[in-house]
Amino acid sequence: MKTTFLSILSLLLFICSCKKSISEDEMTCINIANATVVHNGPVTIGQTIKFGTQEVGGYRIYSWRGPNNYTNQYPDDSITYAELKHEGWYYLSLFSANGGCQKIDSFYMDVKLQQGTAPCTVTANSTSFNNLPNNSYTSIVKGIDPSLSQKWLNCNGPSSANLQVYFHTGWRTKEPEDGIYVTQNTPVFDQTDYNYNKVFISTTKSSLYWSSHANQTVYVSHAGTKLQVRFCNLSMSGYNGTSFTTIASGNIIEQ
Repeated sequence: MKTTFLSILSLLLFICSCKKSISEDEMTCINIANATVVHNGPVTIGQTIKFGTQEVGGYRIYSWRGPNNYTNQYPDDSITYAELKHEGWYYLSLFSANGGCQKIDSFYMDVKLQQGTAPCTVTANSTSFNNLPNNSYTSIVKGIDPSLSQKWLNCNGPSSANLQVYFHTGWRTKEPEDGIYVTQNTPVFDQTDYNYNKVFISTTKSSLYWSSHANQTVYVSHAGTKLQVRFCNLSMSGYNGTSFTTIASGNIIEQ
């Protein structure tokens, strides 16, 4: 019995001595192969974007790249205030420093527009002004402005009533999403600005061209399949050698 026990013990020691130990580099490569990317998308403008992968240990290099010239060399990261410019594909290249193994992975971060309801009630297809005659519209057409090549809602009505709502170039080839937009004071949009929840509003009244002031709230939605734009107490300016201002509220629905 003693001889049998010693034989078994010797056999086990022999097997263990023959088993190859896993090096640190090999373990790093195993961890790299098993690494997964996680993220908290979709997020809404203003929320925090969080994403990352596991720490694989050993001599390793993380290389992230993404929208808005994003780069990072840590396993995980966060962007504290999400904006539309942060939407898009994020790519991870994770590899061992000795070049023995690599993993490529990616994810799409979807950033949603903030939602809201216009705080005023205005009759559909009309605009009211605090110191100018009101407008009503019988034609509201969505299309591409031939002069500026921007998507717009072009509104026209009796007595030369008119209003133009221009959308950021980012919407030129797709339908604007529902949500809160911000005005700017020019119909020419910055092509490098990927915060494309922006609009410009203008009208011609009393022989003056009036344009929206910047950084005001506009509510974009859909009535069925029709694009709808609403705004309340929107400050606008006109100039003919003398500066004038007016305040407008509107409810415009594509026809």
